Amino acid sequence: MAVGPDFGVDAGGTFTDFVGADGRGLKLPSNALEPATVLTEGIAALADARFSGASQLEIVHGTTIATNAILTGQLARVGLLITAGFRDLLQLGRQARPELYDLNPQPPFAPPPRRLIEEVPERLDAQGKVVLPLDEEALLHSATKLKSRGAEALAICFLHSWRNAKHEKRAGVILSGLGLPVSISAAIAPEFREFERFSTAYTNASLMPLLGRYVAELKSRLPPLQKQLGLTAVPRVSILASDAGRSSLDEAAQLPVKLVLSGPAGGVIGAWRGAATKTRRKLMTLDLGGTSADVALLDGGEPIVHRCLIAGRPLMVPVVDVHTVGAGGGSIARKDRGGALAVGPASAGADPGPAAYGRGGPATVTDAHLVLGRMLPGHFLGGDFELDVDASWRSIEQLSVSLNLEPLVCAEGVLQVAEVTMERALRRISLERGHDPRQFSLVAFGGAGALHAAALARGLGMTEVVVPRDAGMLSARGMMQARVRRESSRSMLGKTLSSVEKNRDRLIAPLRRDLDRALAHEDVAKTDREYEVFADLRYRGQSHEITVPFRGVGTKKKFAAAHRQLFGFDQSDISSSESDFIECVALRLRVSGPQPKSPRYRRPPTPKGDKALQTTMCVFDGKRQRTSVFDRLALRSGKNYAGPAIVVEYSATTVVPPDFDFHLEASQALVLTRRPKKRRRS
Repeated sequence: MAVGPDFGVDAGGTFTDFVGADGRGLKLPSNALEPATVLTEGIAALADARFSGASQLEIVHGTTIATNAILTGQLARVGLLITAGFRDLLQLGRQARPELYDLNPQPPFAPPPRRLIEEVPERLDAQGKVVLPLDEEALLHSATKLKSRGAEALAICFLHSWRNAKHEKRAGVILSGLGLPVSISAAIAPEFREFERFSTAYTNASLMPLLGRYVAELKSRLPPLQKQLGLTAVPRVSILASDAGRSSLDEAAQLPVKLVLSGPAGGVIGAWRGAATKTRRKLMTLDLGGTSADVALLDGGEPIVHRCLIAGRPLMVPVVDVHTVGAGGGSIARKDRGGALAVGPASAGADPGPAAYGRGGPATVTDAHLVLGRMLPGHFLGGDFELDVDASWRSIEQLSVSLNLEPLVCAEGVLQVAEVTMERALRRISLERGHDPRQFSLVAFGGAGALHAAALARGLGMTEVVVPRDAGMLSARGMMQARVRRESSRSMLGKTLSSVEKNRDRLIAPLRRDLDRALAHEDVAKTDREYEVFADLRYRGQSHEITVPFRGVGTKKKFAAAHRQLFGFDQSDISSSESDFIECVALRLRVSGPQPKSPRYRRPPTPKGDKALQTTMCVFDGKRQRTSVFDRLALRSGKNYAGPAIVVEYSATTVVPPDFDFHLEASQALVLTRRPKKRRRS
């Protein structure tokens, strides 16, 4: 087990969370304009004299910069260089219609304007053989025209380059002198399906200037931080990629598309490490912050897929399988055009934030919690961040008047509408994929996750909610436990599973060489590298595939089980040979470094006694109920407590409804258990 980083940092839309290896934590308001400033300020605040004279300080952090840029459309202008005859490929996309009955369908994402697309004379056939050599002079002339038209980055997308990347690589060399970032499709996603590969390369190019500036700014702030802390070397910073692996700053600047789910990936790592036990291996996660709700299903480990859809953009990059919806503590409540109550997806963010922040913000989910008594202003961030309850009441009352509702009814309605969005997301990753949520535990974290978890569990028929320690900073804690990770792939179009099995080692060998070269600059010894092989499989005639572990033994059974889980059937009993009826579309090799040590959990001095701090009045199902307030640090492990209750800690608040009990496990995870309904006597 490797020594872990000194600090983990999760830069969210509302707060930036910091966790140290010694267990200390800190939350600071995020700064969308200067995110690097907040990062260095937080590290300086947490670091102390013990680091003076240290040779190295290691920081790993997740960022929402790439995600927010895609969601808001604040991307760089990209010049697209594409094979002659395929100028409109990104415009055409696929035949799939997300909104079947929409009479005015819009493209899932805005393709590049035609003035920023140039066709390049070159052509490979489907086998990767050169049909028309690359016209280097025409390429340079076209790229120069794109730069003069305002292109801030270039994307090179040539047909069949997944078979043979010779033309794309040569184009990258020729254009390296233009002073623009260049994104090469075959270097990012060397797989078939041109639309998805081109979309990935185009998106990567549109993010490169933004992430390049961020990395440059962050690097410029590290020497002053070194001097301030008295270090003998510049702090080493890595960024968490979407596949839950650590990347260097330089790699992040070159491949920013791999950061689109950076923050949520840390939460998934933290949830698995903080809630899974020998008997608790089926988890659904709820990461709820100020802007969004990120949900994932973990059935035995971290779920990683190799395609995702972000704001309508298909991306071919490995990512933790997280589904995101616009519902969080800062989600704005309003009256919609039809006169009904609506919540989100717009968020009040960090500034002005909810009305409770006292900066003139709108009514939000957080304000509804305060009005209902479910959040206590004196305990928010340990009392360091003052909340304005009167402002919350005014915002909810104003909203209730417009809806002709009582204020408390309106406040409960805000929570219920927000929870419908969250529950729909949880159903999408469970029921829609063949999983019964009643067999899972719901792991709640993020600043607002434990406020809603019990209500969501009840709606899904789940009986157990787990709130890990330091729930509001779990993503930052998870980032400290991320491994160095890289992945390489190659398409095997037209190959049967049986033929690939016979040549497994030979086919994997070039992938392994690529990964070993990629890890040459990482501090990972060859003996500490763990390799995993996966195969994308499908039945002959299908157009989409399923990724399963490819260990040689039991691969067919794993594929059949996965197919049955997802679609309700498999074709194991077909008359022809099953091995010949299964196609292997791609092989994937993943290498991971050693597992870092978990950060210590430094439990502050426990208050004397585990009695409730106070009682307060909370509203549950339209009724005011006397509710006990507990300090999480004072709870005794193994002792059962009854709801209704509110459990407070520095980074989060847990709401325990009247029909739930709770206890603290030895691991310091807080577990809420729903009481079985009493049967009525006939």
